[in-house]
Amino acid sequence: MDQNTSITLGLLFAIIGCFVGLAGWISNRDKKIANDSEFKGAVNAKLDAVLGIRTEVKKIEDDLKEMNKKIVVVEESTKSAHKRIDEHITSHD
Repeated sequence: MDQNTSITLGLLFAIIGCFVGLAGWISNRDKKIANDSEFKGAVNAKLDAVLGIRTEVKKIEDDLKEMNKKIVVVEESTKSAHKRIDEHITSHD
């Protein structure tokens, strides 16, 4: 084998090696991007769940405040009714 053939084969193998290395790097990069996307999707799903729970808790708190206001009104009405019943009983005695 002469020197030109050796140089040509060396360059050919070097170029093929570069392409193989580049193909491996691109493949690994795509796998990494896919894994990162999957991780981000899982995190986003969990955040959505947490935010949904937070919204539900806020609604429950608002409902509870509304019920407390209604209970105060019912207690005042009950006091007033009790007072009128007591007056009615004492006036008939």
